[in-house]
Amino acid sequence: MAKLSLYLPPFAGDYSGACSTLFGLDCLVIVIDAGCCTRTYVEYDELRWSHRRKSTFSAQLRTLDAVLGDDERILEQTIEAAEALRPACIALVGTPVPAIVGMDLAGMAHEVEVRCGVPSFGLPTTGFETYERGASLALAALCGRFALEGAPAASFGVPGARPRVNLLGVTPHDCMGEEHAAALEACVREQGFEVAWSTAGSYALEDVAAASRADASLVVAWSGLTAARLLHDRCGVPFATGFPAGSVGVDALGAALRAAMAGGRAGVSPPVSCAASDAVPTMAAAPVLVVGEQVAANALRGALRARFAHVGAVPPVHVASFFAMEPAWMEPGDRRLETEADLARYAEEHPGLRCVGDPLLRRVPGLAAAPLLELPHEAVSSTLYAQDAPLPGAAMDGEIDAFVERCTK
Repeated sequence: MAKLSLYLPPFAGDYSGACSTLFGLDCLVIVIDAGCCTRTYVEYDELRWSHRRKSTFSAQLRTLDAVLGDDERILEQTIEAAEALRPACIALVGTPVPAIVGMDLAGMAHEVEVRCGVPSFGLPTTGFETYERGASLALAALCGRFALEGAPAASFGVPGARPRVNLLGVTPHDCMGEEHAAALEACVREQGFEVAWSTAGSYALEDVAAASRADASLVVAWSGLTAARLLHDRCGVPFATGFPAGSVGVDALGAALRAAMAGGRAGVSPPVSCAASDAVPTMAAAPVLVVGEQVAANALRGALRARFAHVGAVPPVHVASFFAMEPAWMEPGDRRLETEADLARYAEEHPGLRCVGDPLLRRVPGLAAAPLLELPHEAVSSTLYAQDAPLPGAAMDGEIDAFVERCTK
């Protein structure tokens, strides 16, 4: 009962993150569940289902299937669907029941591939983790299976050539819909780069293979980190981390990518590379707490510090997240939130706290009256506030300026 949520809804599950990563690929996705997890993904966790359709099916797992370990029915129906749809690949995605009974999804995927000849893989998502874990598993599985080994065909520094960049970790759970993903890609192009591969739109297995020949990868969310490391270690593709939070974030993102490319094969940029600021706290006031996905939150911290420094008053700015956090990307004062009670306790310990995050955070005790920079997070509030989410890049400047003005009155 320690993790019982009273104020915030359940967050998007890891199986939803995996399915969203595969949405733009011609991949037959089989969710191994009784039907409810597939429905949750389709109706609440995938914004693109409102205007596009995807070959995602529920295995309609029955009690006897689970108890007796009868995998044959699922295998036969998967092969039947593959023969009818002729997908480029097949993914078997786990949920709580197969996790509890110990279904061998990797073995089942191997059996499917042997029988029908379509590349297949099993993703051991459990439903007990949040979306970024599943997105990371799916992205790493794609790169591990289809990315080609060998040195990248670098175009960085070649006159007239625009360097090609992979965008890793783009899902609707963090980028609120296709318009936001397009704005993210526009920020990258604004800095003089071309997008080699991104999971935001439609893509093919050939695009995954081409990712190994990109000049660099940009990790825009924690879920892209494992794949970025794999591409770096196997193919020599350097990577940077960052998100274009405001115009200052767009410039910092470009600088981080250029630094990574200039380093060559081992050129991995510092972990917190987007919108970093040398500003140090000048106020002994209550801190500003940025609650959200770690990479975007770190970028926003840099943008806030830069804006606070411009007005001559920099409060402590910390990052907190209910989702995975890379220790190397954390500063003193940052924290991983295990439950909403951790956030309520933090607010109680810091009277006057100013907060950045999803509008539903106002439900948490201690935050109802706090100044809040509202940044909707689909993994938290689904589509409730999707229309209010500011686009990445310079479009966020107005929101940041208004928040800083409220905090310094």
